[in-house]
Amino acid sequence: MDRVYIEWGNLERTEALENAVYEKAKKFFKIHSKATKLIVTFKIINPVSSAGPKTFKVTMELRLPQKQDIRASKEGTDAYKLVHDVEKALMTQSR
Repeated sequence: MDRVYIEWGNLERTEALENAVYEKAKKFFKIHSKATKLIVTFKIINPVSSAGPKTFKVTMELRLPQKQDIRASKEGTDAYKLVHDVEKALMTQSR
């Protein structure tokens, strides 16, 4: 998908996460056909050396015409669940 940009930040690229993002992107572009791009940013907030599990931050930004951008962000320990949760938050905002 040429309208989807994934910024991996300090997270290593995985095909499974990439496919999850593309599946969500299909929904966005079906509803918002005029959207110009979807930017998804992954980031690990706490390093491996800190105590406890890794904390991820996922941000999605849907770019619409006339600078009507929609953005949602979440933090947690499961990157796949975060992709799903952020997608739901973005869908809610866009209605």
